[in-house]
This record gives sequence, C-alpha cells and structure tokens, in this order.
Amino acid sequence: MKDIKGIIFDVDGVIFDTERMSSKFWKKTMDRYGLEMNDEIYTEVMGRNVDGIISGLEEIYGKDTLDFRKVASEKTAEMVEELDSKPIPILPGVFEILDYLKTKGYKLAVATSTRKERAEKRLKKEDIYDYIDEFMYGDQVEYSKPNPEIFLKVAEKLNLQPSECLVLEDSPAGVEAAYRGGFRCIHVVDMKKTTEEMRKQIIASCENLHEVKKWIELNCDK
Repeated sequence: MKDIKGIIFDVDGVIFDTERMSSKFWKKTMDRYGLEMNDEIYTEVMGRNVDGIISGLEEIYGKDTLDFRKVASEKTAEMVEELDSKPIPILPGVFEILDYLKTKGYKLAVATSTRKERAEKRLKKEDIYDYIDEFMYGDQVEYSKPNPEIFLKVAEKLNLQPSECLVLEDSPAGVEAAYRGGFRCIHVVDMKKTTEEMRKQIIASCENLHEVKKWIELNCDK
C-alpha cells in the first residue's frame, strides 16, 4: 500500500480519550429523565454529529419518548465545562505517530463530528492542532457519519483521492463512512470492539496508535 499519501484522524476515541467521558455524561443526563443508557447503547450512536446522535436515540427509544435535543444540550454543557477546566485526556501514542507521520511526509487531516469551534479549541489546547494540514468538522457538512461526506471533503482539501488516504476511526459509524467513501480504514479499538461486520469494511484492527504506527511502517512506507 505504497500509494497511501494522507492519514485522516477521527478525534474522539482516536486522539482524545473522550468517548467514555461522553458515555458517562449521557448516562447521567438520561437518568435524570428516567431513561436507562449504557455503553452498548452509546456505541450505537457514537461517532455521529448531534443531529445523527439524536436521530439514533429516537430510533432506539422512540421519537416521542423525550426531547433528545434538549437532553443533548444539557449533556454537552456539562461535559464541555469539565473539558474546559481540566486537561483533555490523550490516548497513548498520539504524539509518537504524529511526529513519525510528519517526518515521513504524509499529509495529515482531521475529520471529526464535533463542531469547529469546540474541536479546534481542544486540539489547540493540547498542542495537536499545528501537526494537522487540513480539517473538516461536524458543522461543516450536511450529513453525519456514516455518510462519507466528511471524509470526501477533507480528502479534497488534501488534494488526494480517497484511495490515497488511510482513515483512523474508532466508531462503527466512522468505519462505515470511510468504507462507503472508498477509503481504506483502520479500526482503532476504543469503546467498541471490532465486529465481524466492521472487519468487512477495514484493512486492519489495532488496539492503539502504537500498533497503527507499526502497521504503517510495515505496509505503507516506501
């Protein structure tokens, strides 16, 4: 796979260890409204933008069960307060793989369902922003993952074809989006273990970014 020229990172669950935090705040907020939520339910909707999450929750719980947009707003406000007041937890291997990829001359991009203002602030806060060449955020696309729009748009910004990009994703929605867009994808395992369905859509499953770096060294470097 010597034709890979660009690496596209999801953020939550790949760069930042924030998916478990998000699940925790969803459980807490839903509990106030008398609805039970667990990690299994959360992994069914994670990786999507707000509209995508709300749509998913309406399918799971029923559209008329609750005003999920109101719940999402409350959950987000509480989580943002914690993220703004404390260091954001970074997953193992982030800076090692970023340094390595820059040294090797890969183009780097971020494609996150989080809206621009919030994601940009977090990436800058933890000194990651300057590593990245191009960005695409959840409020810059019309459709949420698993629609491939976000990956197609950021690949265009990199001036690369989907076949020249490798996507690093942790969520089923993100993996499906990459697959549907014609991208090769590595599932970086976080909250969601690699399922048989996901294995049909990826070229590898790695437990962390250290493993991803080794995989790229073996399979992509010239």
